Amino acid sequence: MISMKWGGKCVTENTSDSETNKTGNIIVNSIPDGVSVKLDGKDTGKKTPATLENITPGGLHKVEANLPDCRQISRNVSVSAGNTSTICLKKYTEEEVNKIRNIGIYIALIPIILIAIILYLIYGSFDDLAQIIPYIACSGGLGACAYSIFGYTYHLGKDDFDLNFCCWFMLRPILGIIFGIFSFLFVAGGLMTLSGVPASTELFTPPQTVMFYCALAFLAGYSEHSFSAQLKELGEALFKKADTSKEIIMK
Repeated sequence: MISMKWGGKCVTENTSDSETNKTGNIIVNSIPDGVSVKLDGKDTGKKTPATLENITPGGLHKVEANLPDCRQISRNVSVSAGNTSTICLKKYTEEEVNKIRNIGIYIALIPIILIAIILYLIYGSFDDLAQIIPYIACSGGLGACAYSIFGYTYHLGKDDFDLNFCCWFMLRPILGIIFGIFSFLFVAGGLMTLSGVPASTELFTPPQTVMFYCALAFLAGYSEHSFSAQLKELGEALFKKADTSKEIIMK
């Protein structure tokens, strides 16, 4: 179980205890330390950093604290049996609020731009690679944006948005475009195969094949970690060093 503060920022983790329990725990950190903690409206008598133990699992528990010179801060935390949830109570500064708002505007505008590009090109031909690539690239970007919007709204709803991930939100659509394009190239080129999907020699037959590759690109952009893992396996298989060691037989 790990809970620490690093560089003035709360570092939190959810961990599982080794033994099965019928209750759970909540570790409460705050910036600054030393504020009183309430659980479900009742004063716990503890100050941060604090560990709230033997909490009944099921549903959400409300953790509250009165930070200096600001309103009351609260977080809703889910607790499961045998697990420890960690939260950090802090008030965002005006600058941090503006950064979070700008990220939201950014990840909302990018899909609009990508859809506009698709609509602009929709009357184009599907006969060659140069025509299909923009559709696939935009589809990969849309997949990445869909995941970014999900993550943004999820953490905004939990009120635990981490500004350390600003660059992740900014670069994720670009990564989705790259992954989308190369997922098409790898599958069309035969370097990657999809389970249960027969290889097709007609790469640009409209509209079903184009829709298939656009959907594939969307999934590659959305499932960044899974596609990265596939790329790693592919790279290791292609560029694996041959074993040049010779067996020495001792007589």
